[in-house]
Amino acid sequence: MQESVEKPEMRMAELSRRSELSVPTIKYYLRERLLPPGRRTSVNQAVYGQTHLDRLRLIRALTSVAGLPLAKVRAVVDAVDGRASEIEAMGVTQDALVREVEADDADASALLDRVITARGWHCEASSPAYRAAVSAIAMLSREDLTPILDRLDAYVEAAEAVGSTDLDAVADAGSLEERIRGVVLGSVLRRPLLEALVLLAQQHFAQGLTRSEES
Repeated sequence: MQESVEKPEMRMAELSRRSELSVPTIKYYLRERLLPPGRRTSVNQAVYGQTHLDRLRLIRALTSVAGLPLAKVRAVVDAVDGRASEIEAMGVTQDALVREVEADDADASALLDRVITARGWHCEASSPAYRAAVSAIAMLSREDLTPILDRLDAYVEAAEAVGSTDLDAVADAGSLEERIRGVVLGSVLRRPLLEALVLLAQQHFAQGLTRSEES
């Protein structure tokens, strides 16, 4: 069996360069205990390893890309550092990424429950994602967009394919930190890509409809 090769340690300047974060920012994360201390080599010097780089890449994804406040970043970091299971850490991350909304529409909840139960999904009704879905369904209903609501099961099927693909894409990451980072970046950066692809698909099918009407 091939032995794992320990990656060389690095000083602060190298850690800053590789993480694409400034030295003052890294020192701030050290003071806030979002980043564990390095290995001391003297009174004023320390060296850092791959775990520090992975943590900084995660924090950068949460702050610079996802735009999360420090309190939510800390919640994700605490879940990674604590005794939470991987699925629990993923859940904390997902909750941090979803904007909190009010969702007390019984009809919308019932409709959502019906379609996700039909797909065999196991979801937490207390999660921000569930409440966001209820809120979106309620808004569609208020706008009388019945044709969309009538096809909700098709949207759920499409979402299932995307969600499964997201997790497959990060499954081979080397650490929990990197998998969480992949979920964060995938969720935030995949969103505009998916929206653009949907628009392109609409263009394609609209042209097909036009041609059929003209023939």
